[in-house]
Amino acid sequence: MSEPQNEEPVYVVNQKRDGGMAMVHTPECRTIKHQVNENIREAYPRWDYEPVGTDGQDREIYEKTLLFDIRKYEAVYMTLSSLWASGLKYRTCSVCKPDIPERNYPTPYSIEAAKLSEKHLGKEFIGWGVLERFTITGLLNADGSKNIMVDAEFTDGVHHRFSPETRLEYPRPNQKR
Repeated sequence: MSEPQNEEPVYVVNQKRDGGMAMVHTPECRTIKHQVNENIREAYPRWDYEPVGTDGQDREIYEKTLLFDIRKYEAVYMTLSSLWASGLKYRTCSVCKPDIPERNYPTPYSIEAAKLSEKHLGKEFIGWGVLERFTITGLLNADGSKNIMVDAEFTDGVHHRFSPETRLEYPRPNQKR
């Protein structure tokens, strides 16, 4: 019996170590053949000291030696659904041009509900709508504890009470959603 075939196309995803934006290629892309074929690509020379024996008093003798650290590139394969599930921001290779939507949008602004101010009125908050009104209320309880509430009203009559730490997001200028 044969193995079930994966119907979803597979892509090669590169991401820098610093966690920046990833690049997506087709496995046939000429710019990543060294990864797909797992070729050894780079050797970095460095000086080190290698033990070469001992002297008459059993102390190690070292010799300065040129060594090479070899970096092996290997392809990281992902389907489009696993790429989307990963949450990675990525762009597509300009050489092989995989036919997938890019996800290279900037991170939206994020603010704690208690830090809302007049400048946020009229902004569209992701998942809520346009902020039309808000009230931050502080209450001193009988036991001396403090309670802060943020009541917000959005378009279409959406009302919600947020805790002051709740993060609300709104798009950056010209940001696609």
